[in-house]
Amino acid sequence: MAVPGTATGAAARPRLDLQFLQRFLQIQKVLFPSWSSQNALMFLTLLCVTLLKQLVIYQVGLIPSQYYGVLGNKDFDGFKSLTFLAVVLIVLNSMLKSFDQFTCNLLYVSWRKDLTEHLHRFYFRGRVYYTLNVLRDDVDNPDQRISQDVERFCRQLSSMASKLIISPFTLIYYTYQCFQRFKHMQIRVNAEPAAFFSRRQHLR
Repeated sequence: MAVPGTATGAAARPRLDLQFLQRFLQIQKVLFPSWSSQNALMFLTLLCVTLLKQLVIYQVGLIPSQYYGVLGNKDFDGFKSLTFLAVVLIVLNSMLKSFDQFTCNLLYVSWRKDLTEHLHRFYFRGRVYYTLNVLRDDVDNPDQRISQDVERFCRQLSSMASKLIISPFTLIYYTYQCFQRFKHMQIRVNAEPAAFFSRRQHLR
């Protein structure tokens, strides 16, 4: 004979299924009620800042290879201008990282406020608070659930936001770059057959 508590606990175990996706989309409707809402504008700002930060990081990565040419040619003016550019890019990168974290924290506060108010409207509608606290035994301490679970969810979501929105753009960009390197490698490997084919076409 199965223990009721065990069956209930097993059924309540979190799972990544269709129900999770539906609930997550419902939460997104609360967090982003419209395209002109404050949360949506902050999210778009975060997207722009993250893309600009990735562009600056890419430019910083090109600086060391440029130093080889400047130092090899003993170009002192070029060295000074390149060093100035490197300092500007590093400072800009630090500022963008700070603004990224600041925007994520603002999103966290705004998301937590909106989601908590949304849950409280349901909590105090039709004496739901009485049903959950007195008549139901499967929900323990709903007040704590609303405060702590919402806080953890919004904090995790805000910390992941910048990484999630930049990942597709980074993946597409570097996939394209790898494809272009692959094409150059094909030309290098097949240089002799390509030259003979071009010469044959020219003779015709």
